Amino acid sequence: LSNAVNNYFGCNFKRLINSYRVVRAKELLDSKDCPVSELFSRCGFASKSVFYVAFRKVVGMTPLQYISQSRNPFMIQRN
Repeated sequence: LSNAVNNYFGCNFKRLINSYRVVRAKELLDSKDCPVSELFSRCGFASKSVFYVAFRKVVGMTPLQYISQSRNPFMIQRN
């Protein structure tokens, strides 16, 4: 199964699951229905630190930076 995931998605199983969890976290952030302090547990992460690392890997910014940018679409993103 692991080889199939690697070949089809181009990443390992853990990274694939985390990317789906981060997508869900972004949905919750966009809907403003969930405080950031609850996101990690509602999206299946074991801790806040694991959530923040995964979010940053997938999105390229922290959850708080994502919130700021999504609420101010004219803000220029720096990479």
